[in-house]
Amino acid sequence: MDEGTENEDITTTDMVVNETEFTEVMAEANTAYVKALVSTSQKNVSASRSSIDELVNKLTYVSDTYGEAPPEMYANDKNWQSEIKRAVLIAEYSQEMLDENDIESAHDALEPMRDLFFGLHERNNVLHMGDHLTMFHMTMEEAITAANANDTELVASYIPTLEEQWQDVKNATMPESADSNYNQSLATVDTAIEVLDDSVATGNSTLVQQDAESLRLAFAKVFAKYGIVIS
Repeated sequence: MDEGTENEDITTTDMVVNETEFTEVMAEANTAYVKALVSTSQKNVSASRSSIDELVNKLTYVSDTYGEAPPEMYANDKNWQSEIKRAVLIAEYSQEMLDENDIESAHDALEPMRDLFFGLHERNNVLHMGDHLTMFHMTMEEAITAANANDTELVASYIPTLEEQWQDVKNATMPESADSNYNQSLATVDTAIEVLDDSVATGNSTLVQQDAESLRLAFAKVFAKYGIVIS
């Protein structure tokens, strides 16, 4: 083997990506992200600090290790490196808000992470159950905003989309964390949508607000247990 061939082999070896490690670290980052969303919403400072610190550490490792050498699923995405760096910045900003004792802002700062990874997955045709949860979440938040504005007609217009998007969640491949209560957990959101639909029909704006919030809580329980954003 001549020197040129030997160097070529070394270069090829250097470009091999540890797909298994990447998947494991991203799963750990996702776990930290979900815990951070839940703990910040519950105003649990200690748990929030632990989960956000973990999120920053995992995403920083991914950015440093795989930013220039992405796994196969993102190999052709020209924005991969900038997107994973932006994910780190989002996590760091949430961390800064928590350091300033503003846990509500720390929670809000985490929300753009959903859209970032949804866009990444959509561009690379790797949509999964978590992405359908994200799409449902976006519609749900719009419906809740309408409910809080006493616009029951607008809330009613969101019901068919909520039903369709939740069906997409149910049709998606179950996450590895799914247990024997998986289908029952998803059914609680089905019920919450039906209840909201019934309250909209009454025209009682107070009832609509209450049932919209109940939908949020039902969704939050499913997301806390099965949510996948970072992958």
